[in-house]
Amino acid sequence: MNSYLYVSVKGNINRFLLKCNKAKINILKIEYISYKSIIILINEKDYNKIKKMILFKTKVINKKGLNKYKDLISKYKILIICSFIGLIILVLLSNIVFSIEIISDNNVLKSKIYKELEYYGISKYNFKKSYSEINKIKKNIKNKFKDNIEWIEIKEAGTKVIVNIVERKVNNIKSDNEIYSVVASKSGIIKNIFVEQGVSIVEKESYVKKGDILITSDIILNDEIKNRVSAKGKVYAETWYKVRVEYPLNYKEIKYTNNTKNRFYIKFGNNTFYLFGFNNSDSKNILNYKNDIGIFEMGFIKLREKKIVNKKYSIKEAKEAALEEAIKKIKTKLNKDEYIIGQNTLKFYNNGSKIVIDVFFSIYEEIGERKVIEMGEEYDTRHIGDGIQ
Repeated sequence: MNSYLYVSVKGNINRFLLKCNKAKINILKIEYISYKSIIILINEKDYNKIKKMILFKTKVINKKGLNKYKDLISKYKILIICSFIGLIILVLLSNIVFSIEIISDNNVLKSKIYKELEYYGISKYNFKKSYSEINKIKKNIKNKFKDNIEWIEIKEAGTKVIVNIVERKVNNIKSDNEIYSVVASKSGIIKNIFVEQGVSIVEKESYVKKGDILITSDIILNDEIKNRVSAKGKVYAETWYKVRVEYPLNYKEIKYTNNTKNRFYIKFGNNTFYLFGFNNSDSKNILNYKNDIGIFEMGFIKLREKKIVNKKYSIKEAKEAALEEAIKKIKTKLNKDEYIIGQNTLKFYNNGSKIVIDVFFSIYEEIGERKVIEMGEEYDTRHIGDGIQ
């Protein structure tokens, strides 16, 4: 690759051009700044001839071709060398295991698997294994623990190895010979009764208190207990809750978008160099390397774009938002077959910076819970007959 120079020339331009022609200097490009100043593009080898023309003021203002790249490399050689070394270190570090997580509730089995992984070279600060090696290791571990493991998966997440284990289930079902009755877990007004086994002793729209028997295990005939079965069924009632919510009038929220970037950085002392990113974001180190004396650091940062939302609510808006919050709180406690019957605001006040609201809810929910009947325990049968369904 040839090297070229942009040269500024000041003086008698016509005389300069005649001398260049006489010295066989090839002017590739010429730009007139004024009648006494020009900028020319020449081969680097011709510059020494021009320097000998002492009647003219010349200066190299830019370079083109090989010399330009040489100058750039010379200017940034420390950064280029450090970046190259850093990339090599980063590649090495990204192929090393720094942590191992075994997902299982069986601590004894986890300990055995840790030792087995170490035996096959999967341990902290060792290099990662290839895909074929991991498949072979999985097969060997599964064969060794075939009575304990149904399935095993070993996968890599960055510099972390995650091991998922599914234990082999052993049929060890114990028969439940206890006798149960169904009692009220809380007070309420009965709305629906579904009996699978036993006898219902309450009616719809009747009020019950916590602990009252709803479905008895006693089979009654002529006011005598003829048999006893384990009661089973569902009882739904209208119950009541009070929820208090405090809501600010000046609202500030940080919302994160789905935009993320992995950003490479190099740090020398107090100077950090980044490659792209977001103006407003939160960062999380994915992988980094620091030398012992803390002068050099490099790695990858995961950036997640964020937006700050500031909003000022009116009293009406804050009250509506607080009510929605109260409804959300209640719904988190309900099962799919339970729901809100009605609601009413009991108390509301504003203290300047926020509002406080108390909301009363009536809920359709299951209140029946099974309770074991102790040996010899007898129930009052005075009201049984009226509630049989």
